[in-house]
Amino acid sequence: MAREALHQQQAKDYYILLLITDGILTDMDQTIHMIIEASELPMSIIIVGVGNADFDDMERLDADDSLLSIGSRKAKRDIVQFVPFRDFKNGAPDRLAAHLLKEVPGQVCEMYSDILRVPPCTNHTMVLRLDLAAKCKAV
Repeated sequence: MAREALHQQQAKDYYILLLITDGILTDMDQTIHMIIEASELPMSIIIVGVGNADFDDMERLDADDSLLSIGSRKAKRDIVQFVPFRDFKNGAPDRLAAHLLKEVPGQVCEMYSDILRVPPCTNHTMVLRLDLAAKCKAV
């Protein structure tokens, strides 16, 4: 669906893939390749880690410090947000939701301005953040 949205006359759809994992990846290289490919699509990936597993692989996929890469391939943008549920399980649900969604507005703006060459959406970032916050509280 995200690939089809990219090829629309006006790419107006943006997708968010939510993954809930125990932190164990059977093929890290293939996962990195898929995320790099997806970095050109109108989508974000949110990963929630559950349990007490070692989430080092998930932190690597999050790639907050530098864009995800493998070999000569490099992601066009950061599309992954990882959050270990254990850090929020005793807190208010809206804190978890806010942390899960905090990078999405910037990812949406980066997709439309850098990749699709739509004019920058700095004003829309605030509107999107407010809209996401309102939707989180409504759930």
